[in-house]
Amino acid sequence: MSMSHLRADFRRYYVVNSGSSKPVAVVRSLLEYGFLATAVYRYGRWTRTIQPKLLSYPFKLVYAVLNTLVEMLFGIYISTNIEIGPGLYIGHFGGIFLAGDLGANCSVGQGVTIGFKGGGKSTRSPRVGNNVYIGTSAVVIGDITVGDGAVIGANTTVVKDVPPGYTVVSAAPRMIAPRDQA
Repeated sequence: MSMSHLRADFRRYYVVNSGSSKPVAVVRSLLEYGFLATAVYRYGRWTRTIQPKLLSYPFKLVYAVLNTLVEMLFGIYISTNIEIGPGLYIGHFGGIFLAGDLGANCSVGQGVTIGFKGGGKSTRSPRVGNNVYIGTSAVVIGDITVGDGAVIGANTTVVKDVPPGYTVVSAAPRMIAPRDQA
């Protein structure tokens, strides 16, 4: 497990909780749903490095149990097949599905989906750069790249590349139907 990555993850939560006394901020940060889910992800990635492979099975069993608890209790799924840089911050729990590579210091809101398009239309998952913010209920899918420093607004679906530093915000257009004349 990359302890430096986990420390960077923790620092993101600690900054948010730093308005409290130091001991309270540390405890709050350690108990944040997003931090716990990220710590389980980092542990799961570490279990893949254990050699010889036979020795990894007890650790992978522990990971499987922890990951199942994270999914059931927090509604957060983070695939161990992806790379996530240091400093991941998950602001809220619930409905989060991360199956695409994320760079350093990314922030993810609740209800976010990052992954394949599905239906055999995508050969890769997205690659998200450093310092990217992905807002509540955003969907980032397909073989695309989101550049460093980009901002993906809430309820936005992204299926094309986003250049570095861009902000993508979309809202569904309102549809006004005529009244029934009967």
